Amino acid sequence: MRGAVSSLRWWIFLACVVLGTFMGIFFQHFSTTAPLFRDVVRWGWNVDRVDFLALEFGFHFALRLNLGTLLGGVVGLWVAR
Repeated sequence: MRGAVSSLRWWIFLACVVLGTFMGIFFQHFSTTAPLFRDVVRWGWNVDRVDFLALEFGFHFALRLNLGTLLGGVVGLWVAR
């Protein structure tokens, strides 16, 4: 039972971090809040096209961190405690 509660806390924390990042990206579109919520880290790796004749696929991985990510993490820790 203890493991399920711990796992739920991690999921709550992760959800808050992701929602905080989305909110940070949203606030980047407004001129008054854009400087506060600018991306601190923006890193990505992209393989546009891998072609094996019968199979074709692509892969993209990106990481964005901003003030919303930090605030979401703090809220997630507070909610999960």
